[in-house]
Amino acid sequence: MENGERSSAKRVRVPSPPGNRVKQEVPAWEEEASGGGETEAMDGAAARAEVVVRIDKEMLHCPICTLPLKPPIFQCGVGHTACGSCHGQLPTNQCHSCDGGGGGLYGPCPVMDALVAKAVVPCPHQAYGCRASVAYYQASEHGSTCPHAPCACGEPGCAFVGSPPALLAHLAAAPHSWAVENFRYGETLRLSVPEPEARRLLVADGDDGSRRVFVLAVGDRASRTVPVSVACVRAPGAAAAGPQYTCKMWATGDKAPATGKVESVLVDMEVPSAAAAGAVAADDEKATFLGVPRKMLRGASRQMLLSVRIGRASG
Repeated sequence: MENGERSSAKRVRVPSPPGNRVKQEVPAWEEEASGGGETEAMDGAAARAEVVVRIDKEMLHCPICTLPLKPPIFQCGVGHTACGSCHGQLPTNQCHSCDGGGGGLYGPCPVMDALVAKAVVPCPHQAYGCRASVAYYQASEHGSTCPHAPCACGEPGCAFVGSPPALLAHLAAAPHSWAVENFRYGETLRLSVPEPEARRLLVADGDDGSRRVFVLAVGDRASRTVPVSVACVRAPGAAAAGPQYTCKMWATGDKAPATGKVESVLVDMEVPSAAAAGAVAADDEKATFLGVPRKMLRGASRQMLLSVRIGRASG
């Protein structure tokens, strides 16, 4: 750059280094002036460009609680930092790290506030399909509620883990070949589940483009009462983040010879979440399931006639 002029007509990108990465926006002219590393000019009128840098994680953590720093951040005169939570719990404004002298009093540090707000990392579940980038101090919270958080297959001997959409594709394909039923929220889905089928995938496509995977699990048909459950496949954190679902499910049997009455049993419940596509545990006191009397199984295939209606919980 001649005569010390600063150009805003180009943006500069530095190649991404391997390993842990933190994104930080810097003025393009500062990157040019540094003269460090190979650069690639890009068209654009912005004076700032995104670069990928490596930084010691310790710089982004509070030295008192060791958690990631987030605004507001406080710093003493010699550079020691404290997060807002720790600063608020100190008995005085004296720096926690300074050894008595030096006038180590904390004060607001807008530079660090801006730094941690711009230090961006990919979602921890990027490998499972999440494309979000979040501030470093928000990565853990985002990861715990991410809808792409991995779930397990649940089939004996299978170690597959993946996001719910990936798990759907995995279970529907050989060698598992689970049956798949598509439905809309609030509509009744009628199913005939023969023996020995124990699980079936129920897939709902929302109006907002979201896709949810549910598992219908049928327990031991030799039991006097056969347990049937429905669960939404998602990690615990994603379940807590919502949305929540309800399910009304009922089974019907044959007509009684004497009266012609068709027997039925029904359950109206909240849909639990499961991080693995496993079967219902009838002895689990916390589990809610439909108990189908064995006499209601039909024909030589001992098929079960079910009606399932899943909806979004209101409120």
